[in-house]
Amino acid sequence: MQPNVPEFIDLLRAFNDQEVRYVIVGGLAMVLHGSTFPTFDLDLAISDDQANAEPIVRALAPLHPFPPQYGSPKNFVWDARSITGAVISLATDAGFVDLLRVHPGVDGFEKLWERAEARLVAGLLIRVACLDDLIKMKRAANRPKDLEHIKQLESLKSIRDSAPPTGL
Repeated sequence: MQPNVPEFIDLLRAFNDQEVRYVIVGGLAMVLHGSTFPTFDLDLAISDDQANAEPIVRALAPLHPFPPQYGSPKNFVWDARSITGAVISLATDAGFVDLLRVHPGVDGFEKLWERAEARLVAGLLIRVACLDDLIKMKRAANRPKDLEHIKQLESLKSIRDSAPPTGL
């Protein structure tokens, strides 16, 4: 049985509509850089600035977020108090999302944001972590799957670095 394809664009649209400060990291960032690894959740590095919490709450509320271990949104109160911990893992009507408030391997959210690549995807302007930052984050995580991801990310970086400039 095939898993349901997550509607990442609905999550990203909700975040953009509420002007949440985020950078796409993890599997979707890899795919946007050309990776062939599949992903079934959305990993977003978020600004830990308190001013970012309310926009996150407003963005996700219509999508009925809840931690998967709660079994249902009926068993969970979604509000600004929910924005705690290093990683906030949520099930939503549009798929699974991990909100990363701590960013191992890189020098903080602001620098990650500055180095991120702006992309237009399905009419949305998004920020995607650069390849160097993705590699650093994967090294810091050091899970078995990350070691495979690093190999592919380094290959993609090598291809990008050796490609002639676009527009010539």
